[in-house]
Amino acid sequence: MEATSPKLTHSATEPLFRPSTKLIGYCLLIGLFGGLAAVAFDWAVHFSEQYLLVALGHYIPPASGTLTPSVPPHPIHWARLWIPFVTTLGGLLSGFIVYTWAPEAEGHGTDAAIAVYHKKAGSIRPRVPLVKGIASALTIGSGGVAGKEGPTAQISVGIAAMLARVLNVRGQERRALLLAGMAAGLAAIFRAPLGMAIFAVEILYSEMVFESEALIYTVIAAVTAYAVHGIFVGWENVFSMPVDFSFDHPASLAGFALLGLLAGLLGAVMPTIFYGMRDLFRRLPGPPHLRPALGGLMVGLASMWAPEILGTGYGWIQLALVGKLSLVTVVIVMLLKGPGLAATVGSGGSGGVFAPSLAIGAMLGSAVGLAAHALIPGLTMPHAAFVVVGMAAVFAGCARVPISTLIMVAEMTGGYGLIVPAMLANMLAFMVQRSLTKRAKYPTLYESQVKGKHESYLHRGVLVRRAVQMLESGAVDAEELSLPKLVSLLRFGEPVRVSDERWLMVTLEIEPGSAFAGRTIADTIGGISGSTAVAVLRGDEMLTPRGPTRLEPGDQLLAITSPASYEFLQAFAKGDQEESGEARKEEGE
Repeated sequence: MEATSPKLTHSATEPLFRPSTKLIGYCLLIGLFGGLAAVAFDWAVHFSEQYLLVALGHYIPPASGTLTPSVPPHPIHWARLWIPFVTTLGGLLSGFIVYTWAPEAEGHGTDAAIAVYHKKAGSIRPRVPLVKGIASALTIGSGGVAGKEGPTAQISVGIAAMLARVLNVRGQERRALLLAGMAAGLAAIFRAPLGMAIFAVEILYSEMVFESEALIYTVIAAVTAYAVHGIFVGWENVFSMPVDFSFDHPASLAGFALLGLLAGLLGAVMPTIFYGMRDLFRRLPGPPHLRPALGGLMVGLASMWAPEILGTGYGWIQLALVGKLSLVTVVIVMLLKGPGLAATVGSGGSGGVFAPSLAIGAMLGSAVGLAAHALIPGLTMPHAAFVVVGMAAVFAGCARVPISTLIMVAEMTGGYGLIVPAMLANMLAFMVQRSLTKRAKYPTLYESQVKGKHESYLHRGVLVRRAVQMLESGAVDAEELSLPKLVSLLRFGEPVRVSDERWLMVTLEIEPGSAFAGRTIADTIGGISGSTAVAVLRGDEMLTPRGPTRLEPGDQLLAITSPASYEFLQAFAKGDQEESGEARKEEGE
């Protein structure tokens, strides 16, 4: 085999989601059903809360969406004893329902939806949405520290999967409908259609990567669901803002910069707490059905002294917005809400991480706002502005979604007055969090996220098809290469023997410091006897390698090489000059 470039003479990428009028119609249906599902889930949570937390637990959480919320008094002494009973009961019922009929409905729903998109071919069992809805309503309604957004996302994604099955929609089109379902559920429950449409295409990856081709479908579904939900529930924002925001005090950027840095630090700690608690619960002996009850008991005992941590936390966010919380309460919620979330959802309870994360961010923003007003003379930026930006910044960091949370700020406040400070805080939080979690076992709150499209099984499937097309077109002289072998190569990096076992098809990761980085195909693999470049995977692009094609750190190079040259190529790609020299010497011998 000669060391020549492939015969293909054009760069090509295969779009995942091709424009389709049919899919647009399906997205309207998903938006309709997603909006109705959000209405039903809202009602189920309210019903559960009234009969569990209020009637049995003798505790009424503060309301959101009003400018005159009242601070609930701490329960009288005898009534406090009922709170652990109620939270434990909610966990027990939720655990029994989930682990009996649909174990995949445990935990936070958005992460499960991400896993379905990347790894499970868009397939969800039909029973999951119903099980998720009932179990989550019991968890949240009994005072569990969890949010409504994640479950609503998984419910809507399940509805989209069922619709796709009925309509015989497969492949990439089915995944487009799943993203539309996620956007529909989130847009309805949080009443932020544009932010959640972007969120659905941003949350899939932990780096600044978007599934942008699906945005048209997520927007259509989100707008439809928002409209349907509004007809039944109303059009008010989740939170009522005490003032109209405008950015007219540049000195306040110092306070928002500090908020962004602290949000990044907090966002780096939260995944470790959450998944550390989750792993601890999974190591406990006994049936998993009982673990959510234990998590509920832990939350209930803590809430006897700090009832502010119970539930979604939206009412306490509203109190922070109108300035009715003391610094002590702010600190209590900020420090205990995260462990409460880990105990509730990490134990296997059913609920989302979105709302509790916003509550933690709101309290951080409130604390920074108090400090900023004390330290910056003549500051005109209202305290509520720091609360709103804190919500966005903490979630932007711990979930790695700085853009969609930026849009959510505008939708929550009804204007664009906080876009500038939110831009600064979100990006600082994202960069700090990413920097601090480079070697973390759990870098983000969403375990199923992948770094970029090159790590997604879905996109590697596109790579497989493209590589097969190259082989079939004669770009590479490989006589026998089965698709399963190629899949194994691209997923796990295992070399595949081709063409009567004489050659290897391999993938090489071009790392920083590699002898290949910054050099052309002609200067690197093109000069190595018995090696041929097949394709270069760069982000979401599939490049046909020519002689002048320059390799960059982070590229994945698909090549055909002789067994004798493989070790040498590996060493060079990794940047191990000494090892590559020895390999080259052995090859020459």
